[in-house]
Amino acid sequence: MNSEQRRKERQGAGALGQPPEIELNETFNPFRNDNHFDGAYEILKIILLLPVMVVRLLVFVTSLLLGYLLTKLALFRATNVLTSPFPQWRRSLMLPVRLCARVNLFACGFHWIHLKGRPAPRHEAPILVSNHVTFADPLFLFFKHLPVIVTAYENLNLPIAGAIIKAMQAIAVDRISRTSRQNASDAIKRKAMCNDWSHVMIFPEATTTNGKLLISFKAGAFTPGFPVQPILIRYSYVHMDPCWVAEGPVIYWLLFRLMTQFHNFMSVEYLPIIYPNLAETKNPQMFAERVRLTMARAMNTSVTQHTFEDATLAMEAVRLNIDSGSALLEFGEFNKISPFRVKDAKRCLSKFLTMDSSKRGSLTFEDYIKAVNLPNCSLLQQVYRYFDRTNSGCISFRQLQHTTFVVVKKMIYQMNRRC
Repeated sequence: MNSEQRRKERQGAGALGQPPEIELNETFNPFRNDNHFDGAYEILKIILLLPVMVVRLLVFVTSLLLGYLLTKLALFRATNVLTSPFPQWRRSLMLPVRLCARVNLFACGFHWIHLKGRPAPRHEAPILVSNHVTFADPLFLFFKHLPVIVTAYENLNLPIAGAIIKAMQAIAVDRISRTSRQNASDAIKRKAMCNDWSHVMIFPEATTTNGKLLISFKAGAFTPGFPVQPILIRYSYVHMDPCWVAEGPVIYWLLFRLMTQFHNFMSVEYLPIIYPNLAETKNPQMFAERVRLTMARAMNTSVTQHTFEDATLAMEAVRLNIDSGSALLEFGEFNKISPFRVKDAKRCLSKFLTMDSSKRGSLTFEDYIKAVNLPNCSLLQQVYRYFDRTNSGCISFRQLQHTTFVVVKKMIYQMNRRC
């Protein structure tokens, strides 16, 4: 089938009717670190800075261990750490730990950090929201604000970092459990209402991205209906992209590369406080979307419908040794068609890979007829063209899943009408 044949056959409805009208443009992959290690300059620089890296690493480890010991001192005989606000004297004990966090950033090459805008007092904006790029983001926010953060439940059990997270009186959430997410939402509202707590700090994307766009926001930060102050964290670079994402360097290699740079650039911008209107207090997702668009305009970037579930799927794609971008569904858009869980998507991805004989992340018509084990015929060609929404002669995983659910949804709708 050449492109002209496909175009002509698309013009007619055929036995299966007209293909469903849905947007399936390929989008940017926010979970890929595109910076690669190459060039004689980078090799020479690493060799030159190896002694500096050793010193930086010693400073980093020493500061981390010192911060841990000071945290244990601050938590000594403290009760109800995650449910009752600290008195001021105990919060004061955390000041040296915050300074240790700044030393860690310095050891990673962030010698100075450019600040723009004014941090709002807690009584004006009890909730802070920020984009999330790498491990340096929470280090800076911990140093600057000592906020109450929302974090994954398993992070409380991390060695060293777990104790520091507890000292931040974090709100722990199991992102898979609906009950846990609801409890976390209640805790956010409760802590944001009381000025005895610090700022509540939330990364509404719920995962890290490469910082080149904003993915879908979770509604947790916006459900209480309180004013929020957005924070934009940017990393300018030429040779070293610091983003910590699914398809990118592991944390140890990332630290090594950061410590073998002369200097790493980080800028933090505090945007004006955003107040919800009446409609947005009733519809937190509407408020979240307005904040996201405001942040995107300030960053001069775009937004997508990728979610934390896409980040999970990207990690699965990396584990299966395929391009993560070919596995992304944009769950925010996909769930408008039909509810779909990550474990279902992983199962479908594995099945798709068994059909993809070339292992390039897409199915040709030949791959497709082998997978369905049927002979080539005009009806099967038309079925294939239902999936080939871009008229390219091959099917991506995203095209296959979207079109399948659109067709199934239309069939269910027709059956319900007949009944």
